[in-house]
Order: sequence, then structure tokens, then C-alpha cells
Amino acid sequence: MTTMEKKSLPKVPEDANGEATVSPLKAVKITNTEGQLAAYGPFFLEYALMSEYNLLRKQRLPGLYVLPSEKSPLHWFGVLFIRQGIYQEGVFKFELSIPENYPDGDCPSLRFTPPIFHPMIDPDTGVLEVKKTFSKWRRGSNHIWQVLLFARRVFYKIDTTEPLNPEAADLYENDLELFKSRVHECVLSLKEHLYDPVSTDDQHAIVFSPWEEELHRSVHFSIINRKQTLEESEVRNAQYSGLSWIDPGSLQPFSRV
Repeated sequence: MTTMEKKSLPKVPEDANGEATVSPLKAVKITNTEGQLAAYGPFFLEYALMSEYNLLRKQRLPGLYVLPSEKSPLHWFGVLFIRQGIYQEGVFKFELSIPENYPDGDCPSLRFTPPIFHPMIDPDTGVLEVKKTFSKWRRGSNHIWQVLLFARRVFYKIDTTEPLNPEAADLYENDLELFKSRVHECVLSLKEHLYDPVSTDDQHAIVFSPWEEELHRSVHFSIINRKQTLEESEVRNAQYSGLSWIDPGSLQPFSRV
């Protein structure tokens, strides 16, 4: 009878000099771990964040764009485009902060920069109330894309219970027209400052610039052309995915084009 060897983690990857490979998350403090597992902590976290970002991409949330920071995978930059409702035409930048002990810690926090006039957004800090919805972060069940989906939904379905901005909540409940007027002012003000320089030197921070024909024309053309190509491809696929074909100008079924 053979005895099975006890499985253990492989050695921490080393570089050419024989030193342990440094993860981009080297500054992250790993607590409540010991020995070799502690050395692997940053790599596990980095893998978890990569998986979360891939999940987010697969969701294809409309009007939402997100990019991890150049300096830390625990910090993401994002922007929301609101296309209808009270906040229509809103362009809202935000930053997402992920706990160092993710996914076993608290819910990621989200802050709009600058703050937005909304019952669920702190008027001074721009922090969105997310802990009420994600009171206990459940590993494997909760995901970062769900936080971002929630951030998008608050502009379409407004909740005034336990508001971070009592003034906005009171206006929404008691003077909707004035609330809409304040929101409109906020949206216009943010759009007027859309091209202002950002307050960070992070290369992945989302920056807007005015339209420049020579710079943006080719990009715009490629986007439109790609969309048309996809639409044509869908039409072709639809033609060949049925149970019958007909030649142009013919009513004879089961004839291939």
C-alpha cells in the first residue's frame, strides 16, 4: 500500500538573481497568515483582482467604463454616462477603492469626483452609500461588477432612506421640480469642467479632451466601421442559420446563395 504525499504549495517564484519575485502588490500588507502562505498572499490577491476585472468586462454594463490604476490594482478609475431619466446627459467620474484583504474584507468603496447632488452620495466627499446594500461582503457571491451595477442604478432608481445628502432626499420627496432643477445644474456644471486637468499623475486616470479632427477622426471612423461590420456579420449569420435558403430573385426554397 502506497502512502500519498502531502500536497504543499510550490516555491515562491524567483527571479534571475535567485530572489523572490516581487508582485505589483508588494506594498499590500497580508495579515493573519504565516510562513509560505503569507509570501503567496499578494499573488492570490492579484489573481482575484484579474478575475474580477474579467468578470466585469463580460457583463458589458452600458454606459460604464473602468480602468485599473497604473500604480495599484486596488484602485480603479471609472466614468458613468447616464442616458435617460432625471440625471440624463450626466458624465460622472468615480474612483473605486478595494480593501487590501479582498475578497475577505469589507465591500469596495466608491467615490464620485467631484461629488454629485444625489440622496445617496455624500455632498462633501462624493462617497456613494454601498454598505447598506452590501452590508456583509460574501466571498464567491459578491463581485465588484455588482457594486458598479449598483452605482449605475442609483441614478435611475433613487432611494431616499437613510440618505447621505438629507437636502437632496428632502427635495426629491417634497419638491420634485426643484430637485430636478438642482440635478440639472449639477449635470451642466460637471460637463463644463469635463476637460479640467485631473489631480493625479496616474497614467490610467480617465481624462477627457475636446474633439480634435486630426487626432480623433481615424478612431471615430474605426469605431463606426467596426459597428457596421458587426451588424453586417449578424445579418449574414441570420441568413445562414435558418432551415432554408433562397437565391436572390427566386422563391425556390432550399437553394443556397
